[in-house]
Amino acid sequence: MQKDVCRSHAAFAGVLLPDFAHHKLVQARDQLLLLSQLAGSRGEGQEVEFRIAPDALAELFDRQAQYLDEVLDCVLDVPA
Repeated sequence: MQKDVCRSHAAFAGVLLPDFAHHKLVQARDQLLLLSQLAGSRGEGQEVEFRIAPDALAELFDRQAQYLDEVLDCVLDVPA
């Protein structure tokens, strides 16, 4: 499955984000990397079961959504 390629004007012109928005994106990325590492394989022969409480997982996703909303709220359209 191939992802669609972004062809928007902003993708070619670049988008300038305030420092706080960049920081929120970095936090979102770090949390997604943590989830990826927790969900990833443990290696051959290692049968370690990992459990995360549904409330903790919901909190993580809520935080991700909040970070991304804050970033998207500060992005302005580039004048043509």
